[in-house]
Amino acid sequence: MRPLQNGASNLTLKYKMNKFIFLAAFTAISLNAAKCDTGWLQKGCDAGDFESCDNLGLAYIGIKLEECDLDKNYEKAFALFKKACDGEYVRACVNLGVAYRKGEGVKKDEPKAAELYKKACDSGYLLGCANLGSLYEQGFGVKKDAQKAGKIWRKACEAKDGMSCFNLGVLYYNAMLGEKDVANAKNYLQKACAYGWKDGCDAAQAIEKAAKR
Repeated sequence: MRPLQNGASNLTLKYKMNKFIFLAAFTAISLNAAKCDTGWLQKGCDAGDFESCDNLGLAYIGIKLEECDLDKNYEKAFALFKKACDGEYVRACVNLGVAYRKGEGVKKDEPKAAELYKKACDSGYLLGCANLGSLYEQGFGVKKDAQKAGKIWRKACEAKDGMSCFNLGVLYYNAMLGEKDVANAKNYLQKACAYGWKDGCDAAQAIEKAAKR
């Protein structure tokens, strides 16, 4: 991202709302295996291990699909995400929300996506909060409300979610929460940077450079 380049006045919001959430350990297994054997995930899911259900769903939508022993199948992935979410595995609720948001494996339903993101957010899963805020900011499945988005992102930022801090900083910078507030924008962008969100570092530095012109 190159904010403020050539005198540009706006920063750009960053979203992950259309991306499924991958488990690092599972990704590592698929990367290091000559062939991704998912049989153990199916056994775990059948035994009631909802994390296995969620990871199996991810395999069906294409984590290193060329190394896996199954064909891409969004309907099966949806069913697995739903089973895991119904079992209160909240990461799966976000993945289920993404499926509803994109209409993959199920009819597109943005209000349902919002409901699922809220469930995850209320359970303390921060990417659910980040995604829910994005829906409110854009008006997808809910009434467009930048103030509501800001409130949700502020809560997630306080819990050290870098993407939410970044987006909150953007709202302040672009005068989406009232008058333009560069000081608050810089504060939240620096928090995003501190919490590992690199775009926050770049944007905060760009604001500093612009102030020196």
